[in-house]
Amino acid sequence: ARNFASDPLAATSKLYEDIVAKSVKEYQANQKVVSDDLDAELKANKMVLFMEGTPDAPKSEASHNVVKMLTQVQATPFVSVDVLSHPAILGYTVTKSQRSRGPHLYVNGSFFADHDGLLAKFSTGELAKDIGSEGTKSSGVFGGELPIATY
Repeated sequence: ARNFASDPLAATSKLYEDIVAKSVKEYQANQKVVSDDLDAELKANKMVLFMEGTPDAPKSEASHNVVKMLTQVQATPFVSVDVLSHPAILGYTVTKSQRSRGPHLYVNGSFFADHDGLLAKFSTGELAKDIGSEGTKSSGVFGGELPIATY
């Protein structure tokens, strides 16, 4: 028999909290190796996005929205890391950013913003000023249009 939650939003929230808690434990168990690898990734790239899925196939609405915002402001190049590929990766970014909800964007090795922070910056135009680029927009017949993809 299948049980149904009387409050599906609360059940989903509790499930996510459990996943984050397990991910943080997994990260703590392998902290040196995971930190060394991911800190090197942050150091080697100007922008690193820790998200659910990939830019071509986001696995959450928040991740999809962040990719759309970064595309709209032409924040390129950036590297994405799928936090669902291993629990320790989610544990790393949750621990480093002190934010349990992703996605998390790091710029120049430091935490920049999560989904809500990016949305606020995008809405005011601050995101385009901070990390955007006009140089990648098309010219000629398609002047001012965004390219299909630049990541």
